[in-house]
Amino acid sequence: MLFDLDGTLIDAVESHYRVFSRVLAAFAVRLDQRTFKRHYSPNWYQFYKRVGIPETRWPEADQLWLRYYAEEAPAMRDGADEALASVRASGRALGLITAGDRSRVERDLRRLSWESLFDVVVCAGDVAERKPHPAPLVHGLIRLEVPPAAAAYVGDTVEDVEMGKAAGVTTLAVLGGFSSREALEAMAPGGLLSSLRDLVGLLQG
Repeated sequence: MLFDLDGTLIDAVESHYRVFSRVLAAFAVRLDQRTFKRHYSPNWYQFYKRVGIPETRWPEADQLWLRYYAEEAPAMRDGADEALASVRASGRALGLITAGDRSRVERDLRRLSWESLFDVVVCAGDVAERKPHPAPLVHGLIRLEVPPAAAAYVGDTVEDVEMGKAAGVTTLAVLGGFSSREALEAMAPGGLLSSLRDLVGLLQG
């Protein structure tokens, strides 16, 4: 079983809004909650494009993002520890597929005492393509030696569901992250979870 990180396992929506607001302010772009929710993508280059940051300045925006995010410490989402422990107890392989930069992802994992939990961690830059392209997820499955038909991916955005479907895995969407219920329902995931505690019930059922 594989998971997304931001918005799925950690409660990152507000911290990302604060960080992106500071980044865009450096480019004289004002960001409000409505614009953030409308344009957000785990592929941050898509987000930068949507809010009008020139492509030539994306590397600068990335560096600012990492600098500002270092001041944030989002908590794990309710039920995250329990869900991950249940996957481990079931004997399934455990993977993390995230669009985050590896240095900051590893810092979050250490902070939450998850640094040794996952059998594979795929971050931005490990493959050329970004979500919703299936390549990051396929890369993780290859490293785990798990066929898509035997795998499930848990995420919180429409891009997570799109990536999972393209990779041929079962998709589970958890509410309360970056994408709305309506947007997730429109993607018709294999399952819709009100919280990560629902996953515990599925694994133990």
